[in-house]
Amino acid sequence: MGKILGRSSAEHECQVIELRLMRAHDMFELPQTDLFSEYRNFLTGIDFCLSELRSRRTFRPVRLAIHLPPEEIDDGVADRLTRTMRRYCLHRIRYNRREARAQRLGGVSALRIGLPIGALGLAFTVAASTIKPEAGTVHVIADQLGWVLVWIGLWFPLDQLLFYPLAYDRESKVLRLLSEADIVVSPISPSAVPQAGAARNAPTRIGPAPR
Repeated sequence: MGKILGRSSAEHECQVIELRLMRAHDMFELPQTDLFSEYRNFLTGIDFCLSELRSRRTFRPVRLAIHLPPEEIDDGVADRLTRTMRRYCLHRIRYNRREARAQRLGGVSALRIGLPIGALGLAFTVAASTIKPEAGTVHVIADQLGWVLVWIGLWFPLDQLLFYPLAYDRESKVLRLLSEADIVVSPISPSAVPQAGAARNAPTRIGPAPR
């Protein structure tokens, strides 16, 4: 599979993702191939890039080194990939922004149910403090039941309000990096390109170029 590599001269300036594709379209969509083929790839180039960058702590600029068969390369392929990448990232950033807002609104709505449940739990806890003896079974059950209700009532609303949107926010940071990525296209060596008889069902190959 592909990997992020630090290059000697620009090691501290950018992070490089190398992809080997059979078509430029495979950056954004999977080809129609045999799903049961051992060579089938279930990730598009963009999905692989997002997975790689989300797993890294750094937010240095990105350089995409895309390797294509020679017949798939023309003078404008790098520019087309750059424009499409930028448009894709901007659309997905807007989608993430709406989804994060929806999660926060969902958390606020969940509080309408959670707060009464939490209040009921606190009432149980206060009532338990009046039950004697304090070490008795009734006191312990009432006290524990009260705190469980408080946890049930507040945990999901606060989780949805505070933590669920973080995944969308982090992905949006990665998408901004990709939207500004420097894309360089180079040919795959002829030995790595499938022959005509096997090319009909050839999958997208995502990974480092042959050395």
